[in-house]
Amino acid sequence: MGGPQDSYSFLMVPDNTPTIDQFRPAVLRVLADGQERRLTELGDDVAKYMGLSPEVIAETVPSGQPRYRNRIAWACSSFAQAGLVLRPKRGRYVISDDGRQVDARSLAEYTEKDMLEWPKWRQYQNEIRERKSSGSAAVDLPTSSDVRNEGTLAEWEGASANPTKSPLEMVEDARADWNAKVSTDLRQRLQDSTPVFFERAVIELLWTMGYGGVHGQKQHLGRSNDGGVDGVIREDALGLGKVYVQAKRYADSNSVGNGEIRNFIGALDSRGANKGVFITTSRFTNGAVEAAANYRHGTIVLIDGVKLSALMLDYGVAVQKAHEITLYELDEDFFEEDQ
Repeated sequence: MGGPQDSYSFLMVPDNTPTIDQFRPAVLRVLADGQERRLTELGDDVAKYMGLSPEVIAETVPSGQPRYRNRIAWACSSFAQAGLVLRPKRGRYVISDDGRQVDARSLAEYTEKDMLEWPKWRQYQNEIRERKSSGSAAVDLPTSSDVRNEGTLAEWEGASANPTKSPLEMVEDARADWNAKVSTDLRQRLQDSTPVFFERAVIELLWTMGYGGVHGQKQHLGRSNDGGVDGVIREDALGLGKVYVQAKRYADSNSVGNGEIRNFIGALDSRGANKGVFITTSRFTNGAVEAAANYRHGTIVLIDGVKLSALMLDYGVAVQKAHEITLYELDEDFFEEDQ
């Protein structure tokens, strides 16, 4: 019988491609000329700069994507979250001043732990940790220094490092880690969107959650003179039940205070309403939470940025299913005749 390492061998896939940590300095070196590049173009230039062999370039992940391009994409994604590269347009990258500082060090590799020197990356990692700790059975996973993350659960090469966990536990942990990252990225994308887009997005979420019922209607009201209400969902065909929505696309440094909740309460009262949902990409102060809880004429639900993006994943709004895996177990009924 094999030992613990053999138990996890199905998760281990050897390769000769440089790690994400080794790709990061090369990405910055290529971008150091200040030119804006598409991801595909950047991948070509990094491969040429590093002198990747035809054998390495031919390696693929199970989805068929070249392994080196997958890792370069992950390097760029982490750099964007840390502020070392900028994304002026969708799918395009350019180096930032902070990125130039790192490039000037002529590093052989640059790990996620090394990147903790940047406040933006620390904040990003803290939010992921917060999401994972609030979920079920979510634990910290090794960073890319230990795991060559290919965007697929089946290629987790660091699995044998923790033989105390079953393969099923490790897959579940990887799933939680993946979704925590996607939720965090989603919240930041919503912060970067326009106010009108954000207002429509949260209305779409509530609608998808079923608050419009079978014969309800949804309406975006967000204008400069919206009177403190950005949208309304009519819960029945006659519009007898209504949910009013206020959406604030705030940066992390700008929390929603009790004054804004009181203004929302005034907007609800002026319409004779008793149901309100206040949604923000940031957070609510304690005063805001208290003001909403003390609303006597109805109910006000507060949804902060972390909860918002988690709900969007739960209901499939602004996200799509990326990967599926199938786990098998023995069918004991099949072997009954052999007993």
